[in-house]
Amino acid sequence: MPSRKKINLDKTRSADILYQNKFAQIISLVGARKTFLELGRGSAKTTEILCSLLIELVYELPGAPIAWIADTFSNLSSNILPSVLEGLERKGFREGVHYVVETAPPEFSDKERESLQEWLRPHFWNPVNHIISYKRTIIFFTGLNITFGSIDRPSTLAGRSFVFVIGDEAKYLKPAQIANLLKAVRGYPQYKSSPYYRGQFFTSDVADPSHVGEYDWMRSQARNMNKEAILLVIRAGLVYNEALREAIAAKDAWVDSGSEKARKAYEAKLAVASRWRERWIRTRLQPDADTLYLRASSYVNADILGADWFADAFAASLPDTQTAVLSMRSTLSTGDKFYPRLCEFHFFEDSINEAEYDKIALLGQETCVVLKHCNPALPLRLGVDFGGRMNSMSIAQLQKESGSTRDIIRVIKFLYTLSPAYLKELGEKFRTYFAPMTNRVVFMYYDRAGNANKDVKKDYAGELKNAIERDEAGRPTGWTVHLMSRGQGTIYQSEEYHFMQILMSEDNVRLPLLRIDMKAAKELKNSLERARLIMKNGVVYKDKSTEKLELSRLPNESTNPSDSLKYLLMTKDWRKVVKSARSVIPGNIDISGAGK
Repeated sequence: MPSRKKINLDKTRSADILYQNKFAQIISLVGARKTFLELGRGSAKTTEILCSLLIELVYELPGAPIAWIADTFSNLSSNILPSVLEGLERKGFREGVHYVVETAPPEFSDKERESLQEWLRPHFWNPVNHIISYKRTIIFFTGLNITFGSIDRPSTLAGRSFVFVIGDEAKYLKPAQIANLLKAVRGYPQYKSSPYYRGQFFTSDVADPSHVGEYDWMRSQARNMNKEAILLVIRAGLVYNEALREAIAAKDAWVDSGSEKARKAYEAKLAVASRWRERWIRTRLQPDADTLYLRASSYVNADILGADWFADAFAASLPDTQTAVLSMRSTLSTGDKFYPRLCEFHFFEDSINEAEYDKIALLGQETCVVLKHCNPALPLRLGVDFGGRMNSMSIAQLQKESGSTRDIIRVIKFLYTLSPAYLKELGEKFRTYFAPMTNRVVFMYYDRAGNANKDVKKDYAGELKNAIERDEAGRPTGWTVHLMSRGQGTIYQSEEYHFMQILMSEDNVRLPLLRIDMKAAKELKNSLERARLIMKNGVVYKDKSTEKLELSRLPNESTNPSDSLKYLLMTKDWRKVVKSARSVIPGNIDISGAGK
């Protein structure tokens, strides 16, 4: 048997060389119409897997409209979309050359299109769908166009028809909302021959149903996957890939020699590759190969993450390591939680002012006008946790419950900074976000460490107060900050544990009802739900080991945000209410085995 020619990756002029980890290669080989992936943290879900899919769709569905959905527009614009653009940049796609963002595509005459490949001419910067507004769209040079939307604002995708839908962080998407979204994936008949026609592609890390707002719907897709059919697709794809590699090597040989013999050899190899491509596509179009479901740990990207990343992850002994890294199902029980009384009713999600959101560009800066429950005429309350690596701020308003005289402490936003950004930057973030407020009075509650060093001119509370009341040039901003924790003593974790159980039970009418925006304060929500307790000599403590995590993981995985809520709620007056009440820790909460 003659030896097969291999591509010289360093010298080939017939192909672009891009990296994919082996797991991503398998997903590309399968190319299923419906794909559902539950993957560990750091597995490059967006920058690698989703961007590879997107580039495939650019060529596979020229001119087609597709949708990209997320849980909130804020998450989409601040987290997901920047990762998508970064991934496209890595793979050689350039804004203004290969795609445009929120703008009309360039126009070309038929004469100008003549030099293009025949398949591309009718689609070049030419979507098949009529686009009324380019707001929240990306259009590619093949005419493929993405409309970005969010589940919290279903109107962003209403009344449209799509050929394909992509969803990231799918654990935050309700099954009923997904079902409603898929009604819009009606397709266009000219794409019926594509394996991706009326397709869907969802990724997420593993959901923890004990966390409010996380839904474990993707695991049910496993029963829809036919393993034998998927393996057949992979086998056909591997043969096609090998044939294609041989064709590219033959083309390199022809380019180098220019001989007629080399040209014929290349054409023969290309014909073989084309036949195998047809076979591969036919296997993908089989109904049994319709669905791919995979659950994988962060180890699929181990060659990029490195051994140290995993060593740090396991050394921290976090409660979510099994779900977030190993992609195992959650086993955290109520008795392990530092806030066992935290329930679904403590959160709200109807927080979006859609009319105001419609005014924001895809990569635009939102302000408090998008918050439905933010009253610009009321003062703000801040709970602040100062730290060397992370500074946390829970922002709330004291409001009245509708139809009742009882107060609600409504947390409407969470802000933070990570080192090297510090209090000046946190103050600037606050001023920018809440610039539309008419009432510019702030009551700030904070850790006593904010006062500890004021005599040696290290007054953290005063520094943040100044960063809110004055801008970078020292000019007054119109804000007035009242420091409410001067002279405050230590709030011990055992007191916090008892206080939070009493307040969250909502039995004491002298205490406010707690309501937290689960979207605008998602980091706070995650921190509260993940906080564990430990017992030392019969005393309850909050497990603070998460605060040693790498910097980027602190906002969503550490106890730092929860401490900012502690200072917001545990005011002098409300602490007195709890201390004076003859309340006991409910007997149905088992903490006997915690921390062992």
